[in-house]
Amino acid sequence: MKVTVVTNHIKNNAVELSDAAIKILLRNNAEVFVPDDSANTFCNGVNCLAYKEAIEKADVVVAIGGDGTLIHTAKRAAMLDKPVLGINAGRVGYLAGLEPSELEKLNLLVKGEFTVENRMLLEVNLRDNKFYALNDAVISKGKISRMIDINASVEQGKISYRADGLIVATPTGSTAYSLSAGGPIIDPVLDCIVLTPICPQSLFARTVLVGDQKQISVSAEAPYDSGVYLTVDGEESCPIGEHDTVLIKKSTHRFVQLIKLNEGTFLNALSDKFNLSR
Repeated sequence: MKVTVVTNHIKNNAVELSDAAIKILLRNNAEVFVPDDSANTFCNGVNCLAYKEAIEKADVVVAIGGDGTLIHTAKRAAMLDKPVLGINAGRVGYLAGLEPSELEKLNLLVKGEFTVENRMLLEVNLRDNKFYALNDAVISKGKISRMIDINASVEQGKISYRADGLIVATPTGSTAYSLSAGGPIIDPVLDCIVLTPICPQSLFARTVLVGDQKQISVSAEAPYDSGVYLTVDGEESCPIGEHDTVLIKKSTHRFVQLIKLNEGTFLNALSDKFNLSR
């Protein structure tokens, strides 16, 4: 099996975890690739390639870091139809398939003894820019701390908010920013899109769930030219003009494939990561 290992070098212990993981993979006769930002970092026996080429050559991709590392890697792997296993070197690591103490289970990966969960991606369009979101697309106020006026249209219906912003999330993203803003926790196997206002002025403004076949159109206006921004998965950011509309829908051609080596359920993972059983 060909395995590409992507490492977030700024995360504590991520390089050490990657080195240990690579040694286990090599011991199990995997062919291991690393992107060129990891050149001369790891043990002999790995192949160093340009980032895209390393993903293209892989049967599976292993991302070692926090959830941000996994999201960044998984979206790029999705463009090449490659499954991804996350190894947690962050704090929560909700999306990770393995914890640092479970590295020996990588032998199951090499044997092909794993399952894959398909996770929805949102396609986000603003002017000539197209982005993909595994967690969320956020429309929010700019540098001045003032509320913005947001209109979200779904087919023939419209919801208006006066708030700090609006989160449009996938079920995967329901445990991220949307949860912090008071949104619900949603099983990732469900087919829906979540609209969660951020600090709305109205006491009666609530999260709305819509079907995954709906297209959402969002426009926003900020008073006094304080600015409005679109942020996708905490990575890409673009200013939203006064006459701009952000179009958000489920991607029909792209999805993230997350590898599972453990038999735990969604509720078990939720309980473990968020200490719900204590």
